[in-house]
Amino acid sequence: MKVVPLESSPVSQYPYVSYIDGKRRLVELFRITPLPIFICGFIPPLFAALISISVALLFHNDQISNYNWQCGRARFPSLSRIINLPLERIIWQILIFAHIPIRILELITTFVRFERLFNANGRRTLFKLMRYTYLFVGLGELFFLGALSIIGERENTQIHVILFYIFGFCGIGFFISSTYCHSQSLYYTKPYGVLSYRLKIIFMICYLICMPVLITSFLLYWRMCLTLAYDIFALCEYFGVLFNIGFHGSTFFDVQNRMLVSIRLAEPL
Repeated sequence: MKVVPLESSPVSQYPYVSYIDGKRRLVELFRITPLPIFICGFIPPLFAALISISVALLFHNDQISNYNWQCGRARFPSLSRIINLPLERIIWQILIFAHIPIRILELITTFVRFERLFNANGRRTLFKLMRYTYLFVGLGELFFLGALSIIGERENTQIHVILFYIFGFCGIGFFISSTYCHSQSLYYTKPYGVLSYRLKIIFMICYLICMPVLITSFLLYWRMCLTLAYDIFALCEYFGVLFNIGFHGSTFFDVQNRMLVSIRLAEPL
């Protein structure tokens, strides 16, 4: 590969650079840090949850609190019920679907970088398996998040519940594979890599504790009509979403001061 410096850009501190690679000329247009990309992938789902819940509590509290449900009154609304309200549903869907393309870009980029940053002292076969698990369950998590956002309780309650639990199990698979790949790559370096790893472990353990409680309380409500079980289910749903967002937020320390994103134009020679 031959590198040919070109004329400096009047709007950037970085010079344009032309890379001769085989039969292509790759012209670097600009560079950006991954922080804006991280923000576009992390902030929308966080705001989707916070704004939807806040709007529901402020303007539609009578529709979500202390309402009659299948087995008596439910004191706490589930997130599924909140995002089923017309206004809250619009807010949720706009923000959730806005972040999905960025998350797909992050998944593919990290999938490639895991291979490049593999620690030679690790077990390559297991690492490769977990790396592909990271990619496919990560895509599955996004798919089922989008699906449960479209098919709500008012469309089909049973399908919505199934989609929600598949999304949850995809999240577990993603957390485990992501944490393992992180620990077996050069991402795991002091100080930020170690901090990111510890945060991943904390959020993953909290999520793993929350999920069986959520499932058990849901079954107790529907099978035995224990009204308290539904309140526990709703609270676990809130915490599960919080732990999920927190885990994805730990990615900030994976990219902080570690890389630049180079945007290039490919031209045939």
